[in-house]
Amino acid sequence: MVLIPDASYTDPGAWRIDMDASEATLSMTTSKGPRLLHKLPGFHGSFYVSPVGLLAGFTLRLPLPVYPPWLREDEAPELYYESVDLEAAKAPNQVRGNARLRLGSRETSAAVSGLCTPVPAGHLGRPYLKIVLETVFASVRLRWPAEAWRRLRPVTLTLFTEIRPADAPQPRRGGPEQRNR
Repeated sequence: MVLIPDASYTDPGAWRIDMDASEATLSMTTSKGPRLLHKLPGFHGSFYVSPVGLLAGFTLRLPLPVYPPWLREDEAPELYYESVDLEAAKAPNQVRGNARLRLGSRETSAAVSGLCTPVPAGHLGRPYLKIVLETVFASVRLRWPAEAWRRLRPVTLTLFTEIRPADAPQPRRGGPEQRNR
């Protein structure tokens, strides 16, 4: 499943994360179904893609939309999220593994599952990868977010992103009025 035979997936300069197509959300399950807790304002970090185009790992820092009151002043209000042992699952394009989450001095680990799907070349001319990852973690271990850990509910962290060739043009998002600016 090599998507781009003339460019190496292992060359970090050959890829970029499309931040316009990236989003991180936190939700918890209630008796009425999933409830969105926070849409995280952004993230920064690195994704690691195997030579065959599957997601191999990632390291991310996710700034928090609210500052946990127990966090010390010298600790950054961001969730550190890391996994470097992702592997292909039995179903096509699926990945699974373990993640480590850290908030201040508190840390937990959890299972990661997701999809790493190649998107064929379209009007942009080069194929790219669409990634969706989910990690369900015990909110009580991090004492965050408060809405979930006070009720002893697990939290689902969902990440959506696209990894595109660095030399591919930026996709145009929005309507015609945005394109003419």
